[in-house]
Amino acid sequence: MLRYVLFLHMLLASPVTAQIVTSPVRLIDNSPKTPGIIIANAKTTPAVKKGVTVFECEGGLPWRYSVAVPCPTPAAPIVTAIAAARITTTAKDYGANNACMYPRPGVSGNFWATRAMDCVLFRVEKPKVWDQLPRTVQDFRIDASREGVTTQPKSNKTSSYTPINNVILQRFAITSRKRGIFIRNGSSNWVIQDFRITGSGVNTSPGDIPGGIVMDGAHNITIRRGEISGFRTKLSNGSYENADPIAAERGDSFTATDLYLHDSTDGGIDTKATTVLDRIRVANIGHYSYRFWAKVTAGTLTSENPGYAHVQLAAATADVHITKLIAVGGGNLIKVDKAGGTLTIDACDLDRWTGKALVAGAKANVTLGKGCVLPR
Repeated sequence: MLRYVLFLHMLLASPVTAQIVTSPVRLIDNSPKTPGIIIANAKTTPAVKKGVTVFECEGGLPWRYSVAVPCPTPAAPIVTAIAAARITTTAKDYGANNACMYPRPGVSGNFWATRAMDCVLFRVEKPKVWDQLPRTVQDFRIDASREGVTTQPKSNKTSSYTPINNVILQRFAITSRKRGIFIRNGSSNWVIQDFRITGSGVNTSPGDIPGGIVMDGAHNITIRRGEISGFRTKLSNGSYENADPIAAERGDSFTATDLYLHDSTDGGIDTKATTVLDRIRVANIGHYSYRFWAKVTAGTLTSENPGYAHVQLAAATADVHITKLIAVGGGNLIKVDKAGGTLTIDACDLDRWTGKALVAGAKANVTLGKGCVLPR
């Protein structure tokens, strides 16, 4: 007992750098009366020897463990209060192949769907002017769906979609297998606020890319006060496992503030769009907390326990300015995939960062400000 007290005192008296390893399955604790989990026969990356103790960190697949010492303390939640949905109707099963509603101009919502296919489905309307009139869908809950909010093709004979403009989605919760919200084909002027989106299951198809909010031909999109988690891909052929809480393509534009994005397999925010970010917390992402390919302007970004790195400059076209980066846990601070690109970080908080490289990979124009130094 005395030896354990002395060991605990030593841990508290001086900071200890944690090594984070991952496991494709959750480890079983065969010694629950002792602190941590003693490794007997487990496949981790990097490998941990038999007899070494590890501690489970917050999050899900891929499971993360800290070797020998408890996990780094997560950053405080950065999301402001998310307004709850105001639902007064009873729950309804819409069936596995049906939509819940086709929004018309004005305000609609106040429903609880226990099951649907593509639940809130925007479609070509008659008269066509409806496609441009403001529509608000609010106060709803979707427990199981393929896509929570999406658009319908112009006809059964085409994959072309009509742009849907001037939409507000607010006070809602979506659980979806494929995508929570899909905005595409030149749609513009959406506001998405006060929400929670959760991925269900694990995608095993190389052709599918799950996501929380997915943009492909989306302009002037505002996303605020929300939480997205649980979008995962696991491929047996070893291909890149893509699944993002937020993803946007080239030519898109969006602003995101006050978000908590966590426990997915690729990037917390994976953007090729013109992007404005502030007060974002990303935690327990399989690859990179932030994947930047184009123009990004950011205030405060928090990154916790990514699989590869906290920030990725994914292309030579990346042009990124971050006012403050808070990094917690291991991984490179910055990973440059393609030579070129520009990244400026005015200030860093690296008190709980346990990585070893500030910048890794190809060459880029990287400027690091106050506090962006290797831990002592």
